Amino acid sequence: MLVREAQNVQNPALGAAVIWRFCCGYVESQAAGDPPPLPVLFLTLPIVLHQATAELLQRTRISSGLRAFAAKFGDSTVSKQDLLLQLHDRALRWRVLSLQSIELATAGRLIHLTDAGSAVPLSRTKARGLPDEVKQLLADAEKLGAWCGRLTLHEITTTLKVRL
Repeated sequence: MLVREAQNVQNPALGAAVIWRFCCGYVESQAAGDPPPLPVLFLTLPIVLHQATAELLQRTRISSGLRAFAAKFGDSTVSKQDLLLQLHDRALRWRVLSLQSIELATAGRLIHLTDAGSAVPLSRTKARGLPDEVKQLLADAEKLGAWCGRLTLHEITTTLKVRL
């Protein structure tokens, strides 16, 4: 039963939708409207689909930003610094799922990968008729995208303590 539940959450179709909403949030928060660079997409699923990380994501206001989100991991009341430090390894373990999700999002015409290595969302219209759990995941992805869109790639990797 646990394996089935993991497969329901960690599947490329759901991942494709999550990555698409991340791209939408990123583009909307970018001053120039630039799309996210491809390497950042590999951080999306390990943050949004990981329960403990997603809980902190949901408890952080969109106006607070990525730095406030990362700071919550070290807060003495939460004390989950290890979750932030595990993000890099989780991103490596989930890179096949991330790549499959990116491929599916591209094939489904949710995003377009440019020659410059960016992911352009082809539609920004929110999906309708989804279960509340999926709506929450998509909202979380959009929030994460908005945070990342306000920072440079260097700032994102430094804040999240990852190497891309």
